[in-house]
Amino acid sequence: MKTIQDVPMLLRREIEAKMIAPFYDAFVEEIGKERTDEIVRKVIAGLAREAGAAMVKEKPADKNVLTFFKESVTPRFAAGGALEPEYKELSDTRVLMDIKRCAYVQMYKDMGRADLGPLLSCQRDEFLFKGMDPRICFKRTGTIMEGNPVCDFCLELGKQQES
Repeated sequence: MKTIQDVPMLLRREIEAKMIAPFYDAFVEEIGKERTDEIVRKVIAGLAREAGAAMVKEKPADKNVLTFFKESVTPRFAAGGALEPEYKELSDTRVLMDIKRCAYVQMYKDMGRADLGPLLSCQRDEFLFKGMDPRICFKRTGTIMEGNPVCDFCLELGKQQES
């Protein structure tokens, strides 16, 4: 491995969570859970937007952003069997996908920090997509991390939206 990009995403999230958890706990003790969560959400959203913008720079000019998502972005997060995606629809303007298995859930549980999973991982998705293309409208009704049987993703490519 030569760069952080060579580290599987599941391992990167575990390293991040192990670093963040003690800081998170200290901030909760000092300023409360609500304010800590608010700050963490803001920071994670910014990091996710930046990551999406960086990823999309790799997209070939002749490739649609949603096809690029399926072919290049999802495999990064699914590397090593970390996710089991099932595509229900894929077009130039819409992707419907269920994640049927998510190793990120087990990783947070194994750390004893299932509480941090939605905050540090799941909430990134919307902002990652906005960073890739502000026209992407992302909807999800639930996640495995929250106890749902699947993470359902709906991405629709629409008109330019304000970020």
